[in-house]
Amino acid sequence: MKPIYLTLLLGLLSLLPATACPLCKKNQPAGFANITHGVGPQNGFDYVMLYGSIGVVVVTLGLLVWFVLRPDHATVQPADFQIT
Repeated sequence: MKPIYLTLLLGLLSLLPATACPLCKKNQPAGFANITHGVGPQNGFDYVMLYGSIGVVVVTLGLLVWFVLRPDHATVQPADFQIT
């Protein structure tokens, strides 16, 4: 079963990413050119929101991997069986 998932994952990652059209590429800032359609971030608040959301996604992905690889719930007793 795992080779099927691995093959599916590699297939999805190998697809060509969607790139911006030439007009959008020209109008975007240098660091974000050719990533997506639209004008890209315009001011400082847009960059704060962009990097903040990237940070949230990275932390969430890290926690997902951490708890999938090291599930510690098997050693913890449920609350209804604990004596306080």
